[in-house]
Amino acid sequence: MIRKAFIGGIVGGLMTLGALPAANAAQLRSVQLSATADSAVLTLALTGATAPKIFTLEGPDRAVIDLPATHAVHRLTVPAPAGLVSAVRLGKQPGDTLRIVLELKSGVAVHSTQTPGASGQRQLTVALGAPAAAPEPAPKGVRATHEPGDGDRDVIIAVDAGHGGVDPGAVGHGGTREKDVTLAIARDLAARIDAEPGMRAVLTRDRDEFLELRERIQRARAAHADMFVSIHADSIADRNVSGASVYILSVHGASSEAARELAEGQNAADLLGGALAEGGAAAPVVLDLVQQEAIGLSATAAERVVSELERVGEVRKAQVQRAGFMVLKSPAIPSMLIETAYISNPAEERRLRSPEQQGRLADAICGGVRSYFEQNPPDGTRFKQERRVASAANP
Repeated sequence: MIRKAFIGGIVGGLMTLGALPAANAAQLRSVQLSATADSAVLTLALTGATAPKIFTLEGPDRAVIDLPATHAVHRLTVPAPAGLVSAVRLGKQPGDTLRIVLELKSGVAVHSTQTPGASGQRQLTVALGAPAAAPEPAPKGVRATHEPGDGDRDVIIAVDAGHGGVDPGAVGHGGTREKDVTLAIARDLAARIDAEPGMRAVLTRDRDEFLELRERIQRARAAHADMFVSIHADSIADRNVSGASVYILSVHGASSEAARELAEGQNAADLLGGALAEGGAAAPVVLDLVQQEAIGLSATAAERVVSELERVGEVRKAQVQRAGFMVLKSPAIPSMLIETAYISNPAEERRLRSPEQQGRLADAICGGVRSYFEQNPPDGTRFKQERRVASAANP
């Protein structure tokens, strides 16, 4: 729900920063943030004038700054959270609009000023003031992020682009590298998740970098992820094989010989970066009750994703597959690995390079994930709250 619009607009999905800017576009050169517990000032340095659209949203509280005909400089540094501001995100909107989203710990009034500088430079200052005083609430205990109880937090999905850096992954006959395809799809998926009310994405990598498998898991845990989704593009000697597959962690061995070989190949990725994964690729999976429950939830979520993928193309395996993927071994986080297509198949390689197909795959995965959380809402989330309201309305 939009609480207060300063100049119209409505929040949509954050898109990747890969489009070429228009020749007359303004350039965002720096973003600075200073904040206290109940106020903040965001200062933007621009190379030219722009007509910003600034508005606020609630559920959760956010301030949104849209900068038409503007692009960010290469490797622009985004400020770390501070005080009132719990996160700062940048994204590209249609029409060469650059979007900045400030996630806020409480709703506040927002106003802005734009002042000229030397050589056509501009400075846009966005001030977020303290909310009006409210009656002192009764004391409440501190609640852990995922502790059961009332709340309306977003579910957090860790989106993992497979391979990267020195590890290109599979390479198609046309030269397409798996690491590039997975990053493009992961970014599209993150944008679609962020556009969904009640959902927020965290990318384990948003650039071409090598990550050990354990680091991918650690980044998901640090983000308090409710789900982990790893994106890949399969390869096989037979160039005629095609279709998508979805995998979860195996409890009692792989579901097929092909699944076992695939897991061993993925688990060996750490060796390319000079790291040896803990326990080795053949290490047994030791499960506690928490991880067993997570695997059950993973299977339910993966089935939803398979159903959605069937709508956008061929699915190689209609059933969820199982194998000992190290990257899926995070206790207590439902996790899946999606082989979006066979990059070794020339026709599928061409489709994987297409932004349209990448978007369709992202749409399908996002739809499956959302469907899962609608039916299996974690405590303290907006999904749980909505389900409780719906149940009360239809006893």
